[in-house]
Amino acid sequence: MDSGNGTPLEVFTSVCDDFYATARAAAASGRKVAGFVCSYAPQELLHAAGYLPVRVLGRPGGTPRADQLLQAYACSLARSSFDAALSGEFDFMDLVVFSHTCDTMQNLADLWRSSRPNQAVVIVCAPTVTSGAAAQTYYRKVLDDVRKQIEALSGPIPDEAIRASIDLYARHRHLIQKLYDLRREHSELISGRELLAVVTSSMMMDKEEHLRLLEPFVAGLEAQCGTGAPACQTPTAEGGCPTKKLPRVFVAGSVCQNMGFITALEEAGCMVVDDDLCMGGRSFSLPEAPAGDPMDALVEMYLGRRPCPAFHTPGFDPGAFLVERARAARAAGVVFLLTKFCDPWFFDYPHVNKSLETAGIPGLLVEVEQNLPVPEQFRTRAEAFVELLKARTA
Repeated sequence: MDSGNGTPLEVFTSVCDDFYATARAAAASGRKVAGFVCSYAPQELLHAAGYLPVRVLGRPGGTPRADQLLQAYACSLARSSFDAALSGEFDFMDLVVFSHTCDTMQNLADLWRSSRPNQAVVIVCAPTVTSGAAAQTYYRKVLDDVRKQIEALSGPIPDEAIRASIDLYARHRHLIQKLYDLRREHSELISGRELLAVVTSSMMMDKEEHLRLLEPFVAGLEAQCGTGAPACQTPTAEGGCPTKKLPRVFVAGSVCQNMGFITALEEAGCMVVDDDLCMGGRSFSLPEAPAGDPMDALVEMYLGRRPCPAFHTPGFDPGAFLVERARAARAAGVVFLLTKFCDPWFFDYPHVNKSLETAGIPGLLVEVEQNLPVPEQFRTRAEAFVELLKARTA
């Protein structure tokens, strides 16, 4: 990908038009590529080993190859990504890292290993309960073992290289979080779909290159805020900004690789101002890395992050958290984009939705298939939900 052509946002968007063009080009030039199926994979460790880490996503269309080996109730992320692997689309990846977040992913890791013998598979088993000394001791042993497996493939990984990668990812994460802050406060600067394109492209590009583009992009948005009222992207003939009057919506869920869902929501007449998506804000919720042993730092970071529904942190209430985030974003409602058959999320949903109801925040639950186009039914339901929010606001 030639990042010299086009604005940063144009580059980010073009990456999302073909998720793996950058990785294929890197592999063709001799760089090792590592796919990771979940944001709980220690990407810093892969980067320190010289790999280009890229998120493993499915592809649009049917899954005839995967359907022969996976159960029908396996989620579309598992089926579509496995089908892509079986068809050879991920042959450029030297290594694929799985996180044991659910039984489907554990099963997928085993099937991937047996059906792709020339592609190394590493499984990261984070503790289900993420706090306490026992969890830290266990996870340190897991990461030490993961490090040894990677070193067996790529050679020694010095502590200094791990610390450098931790620092690089921290700088990048800080800018992504700042971008989310800007979106919440100045939603006229960038659309929800554009924000998701920035975030998604960061999981497909070389981190240094993405950071090099992200820095001036965020600085430019901040400069607009510093001049007073930021420029509206869709001004009226009278010079007003209609987007400021649209209902503000918070989106929650797991993977959302099809940005058409965000586009359809905004076309229905709302603004997506924040999210708690696995492919969005939750992936960048890691705390700052402590000083000292870099492997201990990875333990602290990944166990200290905001947990996804597959993990449990004592004292963390996902319902109270979502209410707090929705209020902080001044969201009029919450849309749940839940991948069909994602058991951890559907287990949490009743409690989370009850918390929203108690707080007086409307919610809309939509089951999505990652490998299928946005259905017209979704557009209809989104329009009806937006009309509800507008009526409540009026």
